[in-house]
Amino acid sequence: MHAEVNVSPKNPLSFQIRAAAKSLRPLLRSGALAMTPAQAPAILSYLRRWKLSVGAILHMGALRYPDRLALVDDLGELTYRQLRDDSVNLARAMMDRGMGPGTAFAVIARNGRGIIEPMAIKALIGSEIMLLNIGASPNQIEGIVEQNDVRFLFLDEEFLPQLPEELPGVQLVITHLEDPTDRSGLPAGALVMSDLVAAGGTTPLARKPEQGRIIIMSSGTTGLPKGILRDEPKTPATLGAITDRIPWRRNMVVHQAASMFHAWGWANVIIGLVTGATIITQRVYDARRCLDQCERYGVNGLVSAAIWLKYLKEALDEDPDRRVGPFEFIISSGNAIPGWLVTELTERFGPVVCNFYGSTEAGLTAIASGEELARMPETAGRPAIGVRLALLDDEGRPVGPGEVGRVHTTQELTFKGYLSPKDTWRTVDGMFEIGDLATMDENGYLYVCGRSDDMIIRGGENVFPREVDELLGPLPGVGDVYAHGVNDDDLVAQMHLYVVRSEEPAGAALTGDYLQEYVRRHLASWSVPDRVFFVDHLPRNAAGKVVPRSLETLERVEA
Repeated sequence: MHAEVNVSPKNPLSFQIRAAAKSLRPLLRSGALAMTPAQAPAILSYLRRWKLSVGAILHMGALRYPDRLALVDDLGELTYRQLRDDSVNLARAMMDRGMGPGTAFAVIARNGRGIIEPMAIKALIGSEIMLLNIGASPNQIEGIVEQNDVRFLFLDEEFLPQLPEELPGVQLVITHLEDPTDRSGLPAGALVMSDLVAAGGTTPLARKPEQGRIIIMSSGTTGLPKGILRDEPKTPATLGAITDRIPWRRNMVVHQAASMFHAWGWANVIIGLVTGATIITQRVYDARRCLDQCERYGVNGLVSAAIWLKYLKEALDEDPDRRVGPFEFIISSGNAIPGWLVTELTERFGPVVCNFYGSTEAGLTAIASGEELARMPETAGRPAIGVRLALLDDEGRPVGPGEVGRVHTTQELTFKGYLSPKDTWRTVDGMFEIGDLATMDENGYLYVCGRSDDMIIRGGENVFPREVDELLGPLPGVGDVYAHGVNDDDLVAQMHLYVVRSEEPAGAALTGDYLQEYVRRHLASWSVPDRVFFVDHLPRNAAGKVVPRSLETLERVEA
């Protein structure tokens, strides 16, 4: 169905202009556009020169808030002035070494300056950036480098073992050293990013470089990941659409666990920096350390994912006297947050848990504000400002309220296509099919049932494994859980359940029979898992999503 702001417009340009105008008020409220009359000419000059990019925003931040902390990462603290200066020094050092407009470079790095500074030099130089998944295999890295003529590869030292044996013509730049005093394990000729920042360069920045592409690689685990083409934002309309539902305000202190090499993580870097926030992050998420950082720096916003919020809740359950918050928002994205977790976090922190729903290709689709999610913990939210969204059946016809349809959507930052012409996608009326199945109620609230390829049919009924996850997640003894639809050799759909026992006594007492009976009592009979496996952990990617292909490689005990 089409919600009010999502009806297919006769004039798409007019639709976007109206959306941009509508987003202006939340932008002003957020403080993202705050500047003095004396600062305005310089800020407009930065935007004309580098567009709404990380490089431009760092210059804006250094002008507006020079001595405010911009970043706290595993290596320490950087003010806006320091982060701007470090990025300019890195850009000039790389230009001395041959990087220029259109030069392709790739990044494999965890959260921190090791990924933010390469993001910045992309715009300052006009080069082309490719953000690779930190789990990329040697074959994938080799294929991406060869296909795209990658000249420079920025990567954390820990990912050196993932490189192919040879990468001819590629200059390695190490973004994070395991031990800053020990470089004995680095390949011959590898550069270290901190050295380049300290030394700077002699080549001046171009006055107005032609902007190269942003390529975000999908999370594929076999074959070459899809390269998803994006541009720098042309307007701040998407920023306004986000701040319309999520109360970003000027000069917040935000802990970001969302991976910056994903589109959602990159977006929050831009939002945080343009609002003058202090961004606090970790290379590897640790809930107890996150609580320490919240207390030390006065964190009042969290950008996270369901699994990390679950770990945070568990850490607080073990140490309930920790003084964290109050939070203006706790954003979950990347993987559906279960309703029970929303409820428990809301009981502790108030109606501040927000849900962001979208995809790397489609960009922003729907947002549930804290008050909306408190009332309706299962919703993905309403379509955001500037989003066209429709739920369509297999023939491309709109479905009615409460009926399941395929999610189709588009907005200003919907991707421009895939890097390889071999990769195709489906659109209807200019809207991209995300790959999810969902329903929408009479009031325009979206409810995601699951991935279209996860749904199984049993006894003539559509079964969504996520319903089982939602049911069993809060059970005592369940540390982590994942239901998965599979086909056996006879092509008969089955439901497999993977469970991680918690360390409490209830975990040791869990049995497969109990879990199957619990599902039978609370859901329809066709949702009962056929097989139950107990595992030590679930294989999750950097966005917190379970990787189904890796389930078969786990050591598991069938109940």
